Amino acid sequence: MAKQQGPQMNVRKDTTTQITDLNGNIILEVGLKEYTVRCSDGSIIHRRLNENIVLVDGTVWNPGLIMRGIHVGVCDRCRRPSFFGRPTHGIVALQRARQCATCGTLCCPSHRRWSRRDHQWRCLRHHSLHLLKNLAHPIFFERKED
Repeated sequence: MAKQQGPQMNVRKDTTTQITDLNGNIILEVGLKEYTVRCSDGSIIHRRLNENIVLVDGTVWNPGLIMRGIHVGVCDRCRRPSFFGRPTHGIVALQRARQCATCGTLCCPSHRRWSRRDHQWRCLRHHSLHLLKNLAHPIFFERKED
């Protein structure tokens, strides 16, 4: 009777993607593991273990695979929420993110508003200040045409 060997691992590849904030703190680590196994009957099995993540805008993202057109950024308001909110990873697809016209921070869809008056995206804080300024401006100033 012939001695049978168990599966032998030939090739293994581990890839880890780290996303950091501006201070260098790690926000998220997502990995990809690939390995090839040669079984005792001579067959070869290739396995790939991916980790997916749901971004704050609802997009499912996998950094291990080449996903064309999905670049990511970090929403500042998601990372540092108000008194009642909980912090999240804040990672958002750049296709759905916008920069605040006033402060320049990147905002996810839930932390930005569109100003109809000047057609600019603003974060929630600057949008409310912009509305207040537009409401108070006609009270204190008069428009005079020559």
